[in-house]
Amino acid sequence: MLVRRLSLVALIVCLWLAGGLRFYRLGAQSLWNDEGLSLGLAQSDVPSILRSAAADIHPPGYYLLLKVWYSLTGDSEFALRGLSALAGLVLIALLYRLGRVYFDRPAAIAASLLGALNPFLIYYSQETRMYALAATLGAASFLLFSLWLRSSRPPASSWGDRQLAIGYVLVTAAGLYTHYAFAFVILAENVAALGGLLAHARDTGRYRLLAWFGLQAAALILFLPWLPTAVHQLLNWPAATAHPPFFTALADLWRYLVFGRTVDTASVWAGLIGAAILLLFALRRRGQTITPLIWLFVPAALTLGFGLLTDAFSKFLLVAVPAACLLLGHGLVGLPANLFVLPPATPASTPAGRKPAPRYGQRMLFAVGVVAWWLAVFAVGAGLYTSLNNLYFNPVYARDDYRGIAQYVQSVYRPGDTIITIAPNQVQTFAYYHRSGAEVFPLPHARPLDPAETAAALASITANHSRLFVLFWGDDQADPAHFVENWLNTHAFKAGDTWYGQVRLATYAVAAPASAPAVPSGARFGDHITLQGYSLPSASAHPGDILQLTLFWQTDAALDARYKVFVHLYDDPAQPPLAQQDGEPGGGLAPSNTWAVGVNIADNHGVLIPNTLPPGRYTLMIGLYELFTGARQTVTLNGAAQGDRLELGTVTVQ
Repeated sequence: MLVRRLSLVALIVCLWLAGGLRFYRLGAQSLWNDEGLSLGLAQSDVPSILRSAAADIHPPGYYLLLKVWYSLTGDSEFALRGLSALAGLVLIALLYRLGRVYFDRPAAIAASLLGALNPFLIYYSQETRMYALAATLGAASFLLFSLWLRSSRPPASSWGDRQLAIGYVLVTAAGLYTHYAFAFVILAENVAALGGLLAHARDTGRYRLLAWFGLQAAALILFLPWLPTAVHQLLNWPAATAHPPFFTALADLWRYLVFGRTVDTASVWAGLIGAAILLLFALRRRGQTITPLIWLFVPAALTLGFGLLTDAFSKFLLVAVPAACLLLGHGLVGLPANLFVLPPATPASTPAGRKPAPRYGQRMLFAVGVVAWWLAVFAVGAGLYTSLNNLYFNPVYARDDYRGIAQYVQSVYRPGDTIITIAPNQVQTFAYYHRSGAEVFPLPHARPLDPAETAAALASITANHSRLFVLFWGDDQADPAHFVENWLNTHAFKAGDTWYGQVRLATYAVAAPASAPAVPSGARFGDHITLQGYSLPSASAHPGDILQLTLFWQTDAALDARYKVFVHLYDDPAQPPLAQQDGEPGGGLAPSNTWAVGVNIADNHGVLIPNTLPPGRYTLMIGLYELFTGARQTVTLNGAAQGDRLELGTVTVQ
């Protein structure tokens, strides 16, 4: 009774810890693109959800559940992510129950603790997507599968417990409707079940095997209405795969399972070794380790085999994380004292009066085991702390900041501004934060992009607006040839790029660029590049305006190096610039190592005049520096050295 009460207290502590970590700062980060898609579907009617899911790569189950959740809780970031956080909390309770089924109470508590602390599980428990729910349903499916399998042992009926069978079928079908990676779980269950059933075929009979296949068929029948859509989606899914070297991939895979995506593999190598040591301890303890090993191995092997071990698709591994927590928890309570049993100090064969020889080898093995266990626990703990700290506080690992983009655009907005989103489905997420002000245009309108139609749309937008804010995300799929960006770099003046996570915000001034230099130059940059001339339509501006400068470059030899152009505005050239724009020529799409010899390169640059810049006269200067080293090119004009930058004149801010 005391042991049960202590176990219950320990489970409550694990649940409290898990809830705290999953709900902590739940609404602190902005929704990112895929979360905005989830919100958009939750706000739609059921037929629209089914149609949209059929056109996407995810089944509709999570979106339908989120619609119900959204109607009850509202649309704040905290409320929307609360469904995943709750699913993540349920998973901790399932880990405890699975630990009891496969191992013992100490291992069950340790598995719950590691699940509560696992950064991979926490990350997706704080996202308005289906991955946390898929992991929880996977754990529930394995639990029901294991309990049903036990209930079908002789002398019980081969069909097992009916309630467990019905529960397994319903949960497994729900998992398939949640995410296609749930098939990894079903495959792992079949490997484990068939292995056990075939190994005991004489004792259990063929009816037990038929009963198992009947459960699989029942789950498939429930999924049958969506099966043709699923097959079509999976066969036509344009996934970008990667096949890194085996040992590199193995280390990355282990890092995802143990420490998640908010840390790099090199920084937690000691923790990875420590986790491997705990896994070895788990294999030496008594318990049903084979089932969680299969559960861990099958999704991991399929992820590697299909080339899905990338940052974008690593989340498919989430269905295997509960198995890793179970095994590592089993090893965590496997203290070396329980694994290495020292032999008797005095063998019965020792002659009387003779001192027995100590068994130093066994004692040394015991000491090594103790030290290895403590080092492993410390290394894993340090890795978990690093990853969790990054998850909550390191901006490098933050989600795409659409909230920050909307706040910036709103702060500088003035009539004549507009916004373009590339790819178009960004508009759902951006509109969540941008609820007034500049009009938003999603482009392109179709995939693959229609150049003529897109050019006409861009011409219409630029004809009616003076300043553009363009959000680039996923443009390698929406616009792989960068048609939109090339068009804008040719017909407008880019004032700069700013990254908000994986979203790039570019600012453009709309004007007709010069086709030839208005002011000849002849300035020489380095050994081969000449500034033929430039055009600056207006040398006066107001705060918030974008200076529109076109530079005309030419090289007399093929260039290996890539250079960035800087355009600076100074009050005092000896002090830092007060406004600037840095970028590769052509808005980044005409790098210098692609220039043809003797051909003029028209290079548009915009310089945004800060709203806080006082009126006055400012010096405009340009220069070149190497992209990777930052080394500036020396400038000569008419044979006279100009230093590492060239003065073009003055600009008056009114």
